[in-house]
Amino acid sequence: MNRSMIPLFAPVALIVACVVACGCAAADDQPAAVNTTVPIEHGWNQATVAILEQYVLTRANQETYDMFNGSTVSPDPAILLDSNKSPLYYRYYVQKNGKTVYAVQVSANKLLGTTVTAIGDFGYIGRDGSMTANESDSHGAEAGFVRGTPVPSYTDEYTRLMLDSWEVGDTYARNVVRDAENAGIDLSTPLSDEEREVVGEILREQIGQREQRIQEVEKNYRVSL
Repeated sequence: MNRSMIPLFAPVALIVACVVACGCAAADDQPAAVNTTVPIEHGWNQATVAILEQYVLTRANQETYDMFNGSTVSPDPAILLDSNKSPLYYRYYVQKNGKTVYAVQVSANKLLGTTVTAIGDFGYIGRDGSMTANESDSHGAEAGFVRGTPVPSYTDEYTRLMLDSWEVGDTYARNVVRDAENAGIDLSTPLSDEEREVVGEILREQIGQREQRIQEVEKNYRVSL
């Protein structure tokens, strides 16, 4: 397994293809301003569900299972800012046995069109297998640093496409967390064997519903996500 990055199950919007179809907005054709910043608790849902997918649904990969089984996701992410000092990504840390072992990066701006963007060690895995955050993001939500350029303004149709695409992933994560809570399972604590089986069923059901929502977005905008 590549120790620096793990492939994701969650779909990623194919932004380049969509730009060709929808285009960017002209200066006099800007959509009404909306709050597109992702609430931190939504980001935690997304990061937690992404990790659950890795070790609950991929039991055949023993290395991945051993790494994440018994882990939890910290609720306090590093906030990675764009050059305007607006949130661009949240980086949540995966902790196990008192050590940070991996991280999940999610979109902090809905206009990125996707939820989870990467799962990896981001280059900081130490010799003992734990991940050491760099100085810029070692204090969780209290710290942030420039990570990229701001998300540009788009036409109204493209903006709605990105928001709808992001909403698919967010709804999926929120529904998994909701169903787990309804089953009496606290996803902020390590899962028991029995709880993992229940969560596996929840994930499979919600993934099916997520795929239906993706198809609806693709049909509405005539794009492939």
